[in-house]
Amino acid sequence: MSAKGKADGLERREFLRVMGAGAAGAAAAAPLLVAGTAEAAETPEQRVKQRYRETEHVKKFYETNRF
Repeated sequence: MSAKGKADGLERREFLRVMGAGAAGAAAAAPLLVAGTAEAAETPEQRVKQRYRETEHVKKFYETNRF
């Protein structure tokens, strides 16, 4: 292979590497551009209400996993 052939091969590889990284970055950033600001959907009353209940299901989970 000639020196020019090696240079062409390296240039192609570099081009493909850059394009692959650019496509991955664009795919990762796309959801960030589309999403708006997040707001809480719960009311102040819902924020203070009790949520945890130790039901039979929860007790069985604790028993099974030895908590």
